[in-house]
Amino acid sequence: MLKKTVVLFVMALSWAGIAQAQDNLPRADVTTEAMVAMCRNRSDVEAQAFCFGFGEGVYQSYVVNRPPHATNRICVSKDPVSRRQVLEDFLKWTDANPHHDQDSAAATLLRFLYVQFSCKR
Repeated sequence: MLKKTVVLFVMALSWAGIAQAQDNLPRADVTTEAMVAMCRNRSDVEAQAFCFGFGEGVYQSYVVNRPPHATNRICVSKDPVSRRQVLEDFLKWTDANPHHDQDSAAATLLRFLYVQFSCKR
């Protein structure tokens, strides 16, 4: 299971770079719908850990792959926000935006972060 998780995490990092470059992505093998279903299962400790790691990996990939002179679109608050709260907010956001269900999970997460942690507050 751990080997599968590592492979999926590495794939997520590569998807995040692609998602940043493209706004309309084709359907993905790892859809938002599938990721959300896994992340909703709070009794599965491994699934929850994967969801937190996936989110952090997508965000870190955005930070590392953003061109040096590009405008930052995600500004994380200095006030502490728990991983659990960000995940809960993401799940609510996806409920309100079901048109992203068949999009790449990484692309949808970036869209959520652009809204939730917008630099234009």
